[in-house]
Amino acid sequence: MLFMLVESRDPFDDGDRSPREPWLVALLGRLLPWPALIVWLCAAALVIDGWPAVGCAFAAIALSAWRGLAALPTEGLNQQQQ
Repeated sequence: MLFMLVESRDPFDDGDRSPREPWLVALLGRLLPWPALIVWLCAAALVIDGWPAVGCAFAAIALSAWRGLAALPTEGLNQQQQ
């Protein structure tokens, strides 16, 4: 047998408590969207030769991991959020 609990309450409202990013990150986000910046870093890693290419590749990996982890909820299933 499988018993499941169905949540029937209204969803929890967080209000306007959005995490603020540093001003440089917000400026870059307005000028160049993050996916485009990651693609440009990958393209630069293919075009450039040597250690700068490695730096561009690591920067692209770090940016994609940072933005991907920032999009995940930290609460899990707490407070009626999935």
